[in-house]
Amino acid sequence: MVIVVTGTRSGIGRGIAEHLLRRGHQVLGCSRKPAPIDDPNYRHYQLDLTESASVRTLFRSIRRDFGHLDGLVNNAGTATMNHFMMTPEDVARRVFDLNFFSVLNCSREATKLLQKSTDSPAILNVSTIAVPWALEGQLVYSASKSAVEQMTRVMSKELGPFGIRVNTIGLPPVRTVLTRTVPKDKIDRLVERQAFKRLCEIEDITGPVEFLLSPQSGFVTGETLFLGGVH
Repeated sequence: MVIVVTGTRSGIGRGIAEHLLRRGHQVLGCSRKPAPIDDPNYRHYQLDLTESASVRTLFRSIRRDFGHLDGLVNNAGTATMNHFMMTPEDVARRVFDLNFFSVLNCSREATKLLQKSTDSPAILNVSTIAVPWALEGQLVYSASKSAVEQMTRVMSKELGPFGIRVNTIGLPPVRTVLTRTVPKDKIDRLVERQAFKRLCEIEDITGPVEFLLSPQSGFVTGETLFLGGVH
């Protein structure tokens, strides 16, 4: 399968890309900076996903070099954690530019190539427990991801006639470089609300991701799957 994964420089995106490579897939990754992935089946594109012209150029290059896509993982995202009264408008707009509009634009361009797939083509978005838990201090971030979940539901209906599935994976706190910068007591309080009282690991994510991209989930669309028992 030929799969695009956005935000592959580090963290979750890199972990997903490396897992898919180990499973024998062709992975096309992207980020603002070079990615430290060295694999013959990996190709990296360096761009700013908030620039719609760059997104169009990216998918034109993919069409020229590969002709089709089988999957898209909209992983790239950003967060701001602050009281909404202390969040400047330009900061809020930047969050939505990457978390929502880049996902919309990537999905639009990818759909043209997913229609050429002979497998069970799929788009997989990424959300967060900040949506169902309505976490204080994360209004802008959670609102942008809530929009992504709604995008998943509507897009699944609009792309169903083309055989393209659209789902979302919802993540609790994940053990990455980013979570190490968050105060331990705050992380601990979130973990205590989960059914499984530990941080989510990259290995907990890759299995569900692979399933939702594969033909094995060929009758699953419009869903948001939260990990860790967070409800």
